Amino acid sequence: MVMEQYHQRRWKSPVLTHANPVMTESSLIVRFSETTLKGRNRSAFERRMAENIAVHLAPHGKFRIVREMARVTIDRGANGGGDLRLAAAIVKGLPGVANLSLARAAPSALDALTEAAMSYLDEMLSRSGLAGDRPVRFRVAASRKNKRYPLNSMELAAHLGAAALKRHPRLEVNLTQAELVLRVEIAGGAAWLFEEKTPGPGGLAVGTGGKAVCLTSGGIDSPLAAYLLMTRGVSVVHLNFHSYPFIGQKSKEKVHDLVRLLARHQPASRLIVAPFAATQVAIRDHCPEGMRTILYRRFMNRVANRVAGNEGAGALITGESVGQVASQTLQNIRVIEATAELPVLRPLIGISKTEIVERARRIGTYEISIQPFPDCCTLFQPSRPDTRAKAEAVERAEQRLPVEELVAECLAGLEVTDYGPEYFPGSWDA
Repeated sequence: MVMEQYHQRRWKSPVLTHANPVMTESSLIVRFSETTLKGRNRSAFERRMAENIAVHLAPHGKFRIVREMARVTIDRGANGGGDLRLAAAIVKGLPGVANLSLARAAPSALDALTEAAMSYLDEMLSRSGLAGDRPVRFRVAASRKNKRYPLNSMELAAHLGAAALKRHPRLEVNLTQAELVLRVEIAGGAAWLFEEKTPGPGGLAVGTGGKAVCLTSGGIDSPLAAYLLMTRGVSVVHLNFHSYPFIGQKSKEKVHDLVRLLARHQPASRLIVAPFAATQVAIRDHCPEGMRTILYRRFMNRVANRVAGNEGAGALITGESVGQVASQTLQNIRVIEATAELPVLRPLIGISKTEIVERARRIGTYEISIQPFPDCCTLFQPSRPDTRAKAEAVERAEQRLPVEELVAECLAGLEVTDYGPEYFPGSWDA
């Protein structure tokens, strides 16, 4: 409910229709991932995907979005509408998108389609930079979504390939290493011509998998964990713990930058910052040094439980990976998890640090995460952390603390910031 109200306050979405696509000079075809596996629930997943696309494009111009089976077609809206190349740059990063193509509509009747395809091929050759008389490796990739079409995919590809070779004798058919690919898709009553299928992140549309609270630090791991859950359809609320005045404001600003960057993947993002210094001071003053990080994380779970209840979330997310740091041994993970009242999702649990770093680079969070501003877990860090904490000993240590008062103090000082569907140009590969 919070997400829906936030959208309505800030943006009016483009109109979603379900009619046949209008024959326009240029369109954007967005194909969905995994919806074919959803059976009777398929339409709900596809509807959410189309709605997410509409919300993300709303700040960037007028677009006409037509929902079809397992895809949408996006055209420019009235009076010229929005920029389809910008739309492609935005949409290709949305969870649930399998791939997309900037395409030209053409008549589906074979003779008219052949003429349109040859004209399109002429433009492709002109743009390609493959000038001169040297041979050009070439193929036609045809896909017949409309099974009533008289030619099947292979027959259509052969027909258009023969026409292309006759028109441009320097073309040479090469099915595995083509320099130039003419793609043709027959869908509904239309044909589409395009050069590329640009991959998206795949997965499911955000909002189809419920909501979870991610314990998001300024490090490398938890932002990636949040992203991976988004690709499984989960709406992510970010919860950060800040230790002012021991940790400076630059640390908090770094987390805001990370959340803004991740906001390009879901229609609405919320960052909640909890004050944590008083809790850490109490732990430092009254509990064994080696347990500090474990106790920090147990308190974080207690605060996250309450935040999740307020946000209507059904799980917590962490960036834990077994053995990566002292608090992430199996024994310590179990002791820490004991204070979580909801399932704890750990998408990085078996991934090496090298792979985590590489994935973080690809989604764009790494360069922000490595900025030299420490997060709260570095405060009063023990010289020899306990790697095999016993639950009974940790619980005895907590008996020295006013647990409920410290949790209440965190909750009383929460700072909430909402972000819409931010757009950051750059690499979307993931």
